[in-house]
Amino acid sequence: MTILRYSKGTNDFFTNQLMDQLFREPKGSLQNAAKGAHAFSSYANVVDEKESFVIEIAIPGFTKKDVVIKVENGLLKIAGKKQESEDRTYLRREFSVNNMERSFKLSDEIDQDNIAAEVRDGILFVNLPKAKVEEPKVKEIAIQ
Repeated sequence: MTILRYSKGTNDFFTNQLMDQLFREPKGSLQNAAKGAHAFSSYANVVDEKESFVIEIAIPGFTKKDVVIKVENGLLKIAGKKQESEDRTYLRREFSVNNMERSFKLSDEIDQDNIAAEVRDGILFVNLPKAKVEEPKVKEIAIQ
């Protein structure tokens, strides 16, 4: 019996690239692809400041009216939905932004009642204040 080495043909290059990308992509990307070609999970930075945590999320093309922020079961959910105008005819279209979605699990360190957000220059800033930790009171007991 002769063993032959399998050689991929030139036509398999594109297919292999797609399969490699499919298995390298995180789960969220596949879910977004199922929602529609224009859905995306935007980039985020989380900054630990002295009194709070700040989440910075890139939301290009969205205004504050397009974005909804909710706290639900200890999860911070940020979603953006933008309606496109039907009256435009594109000769060439290379980008489109319709939907955006991100979620963050909140720890017990966060004061969930005082979360605030603002949009500046295409970046959403979500301020998550740290909960006040009461230091245990020390009471000296007098010996009788």
